[in-house]
Amino acid sequence: MIVTTGGRSLPRTGSDGGDYALVRALGHTVTEVDFRTMASRRADGLFLAGEILDCEGRIGGFNFQWAWATGFLAGRAAVRSL
Repeated sequence: MIVTTGGRSLPRTGSDGGDYALVRALGHTVTEVDFRTMASRRADGLFLAGEILDCEGRIGGFNFQWAWATGFLAGRAAVRSL
């Protein structure tokens, strides 16, 4: 499987499992997102959340909190935009 990000292709080489899971960088740049709504500044009607964004954090639940908080904001804003 090839993962493509930022115009670059990176081969997937394996996994160390959940005990070593970390939030990884290489997502959509956070400067192009409105943090009140998680709306993309480049594409109307596109809301971004979680690890699709270029955000790093320490192991220990940060990635879950990031996913839940940004997912909540993005979901609420997406419904309001309808």
